[in-house]
Amino acid sequence: MKAELPITAYPIRELVQIFREKGNSITLKTKLTITSVFNSGDISGIICAVQEDTENVIACSLTHLIFDKSFKLYRDILHYQEKRLKRIQQLNKR
Repeated sequence: MKAELPITAYPIRELVQIFREKGNSITLKTKLTITSVFNSGDISGIICAVQEDTENVIACSLTHLIFDKSFKLYRDILHYQEKRLKRIQQLNKR
């Protein structure tokens, strides 16, 4: 993913709420820009720095973003997100 930066993505509902709490009114259709990515391992997974503008940067999980189907890494990201959500469910059962 790092080689593809910056990447455009869209927020899920929870991320919209976080942006709004910080005073930035975005919607589910607002294009966000991923400016950096970091793999934090099993605990948090892939973390992305996302921004709607140059002042409002938020770190979030890759699972909190939606990608355009035409993006060349779309299938890889979708697979990761599905696998990650299953892993989180497993961790919460303990």
